[in-house]
Amino acid sequence: MEMTKEIMHDQFKKLKSNNEKVKYLVDLKEMKQKTPHVFRNIKINMTQFNNLIKEYSSVKPFSAMHREIAEREATEKRKEIADKKARS
Repeated sequence: MEMTKEIMHDQFKKLKSNNEKVKYLVDLKEMKQKTPHVFRNIKINMTQFNNLIKEYSSVKPFSAMHREIAEREATEKRKEIADKKARS
């Protein structure tokens, strides 16, 4: 049987807790290592699996990423305001 993105996403959506998601991701990673031909149409590597496992293992998944994005947007907005004031 070949794994597709749709199957992976559907199964992942059904999982309720982050612990279940971590277990599922670890199982997928092991399956990819043992039987890479099953994943031939899915472009995901071991580093990406590791990053997902690390995020879903954390207390608040993706919080660091959301914080970095918010900080970057705030910095860009301050720069835009400063540029508008400089032009005036």
